[in-house]
Amino acid sequence: MLRNKVFLTREGLEKIKKEYRDLCREREELINSGVPPTIQSEEVNPEFISFKEEIDLIDEKIEYLRNIIDNAEIIRKPIKSRRKFVSLGSVVLVEYNGKVFNFKIVDTLESDPSNGKISIESPVGKALLGHEVGDIILVSNKPKRVYKIKKIEY
Repeated sequence: MLRNKVFLTREGLEKIKKEYRDLCREREELINSGVPPTIQSEEVNPEFISFKEEIDLIDEKIEYLRNIIDNAEIIRKPIKSRRKFVSLGSVVLVEYNGKVFNFKIVDTLESDPSNGKISIESPVGKALLGHEVGDIILVSNKPKRVYKIKKIEY
């Protein structure tokens, strides 16, 4: 179970809340559709076992999402004097090999590299944290990469 704060964007929290509501609705519909009998011909009914496994999986996911919602903290802009540095919630424009990339720095739960959302735990995310426009960052994973920070927004 999660007990620490989970840092999310407002959109990320709304997405998790929607998934939570959808799962609760799915669980209710599944139960309302009828619970198969437990015993069939002196043996445990396979339909009941399948039903129970499905409910257990949904319950586990609902509990996980509820815990995230209960421990969520919305990522906020840092104070004005700290906005020149890359931090959680920053959108960073970087140059790498003559190409420009936008990265949004998010917590691991919201990370989606294919959509430009990188985790603060990723090699690039870790390397960018605390740096400012003009800094050149070396990311020492294979292959080594050199990024230049062009712009930081919140």
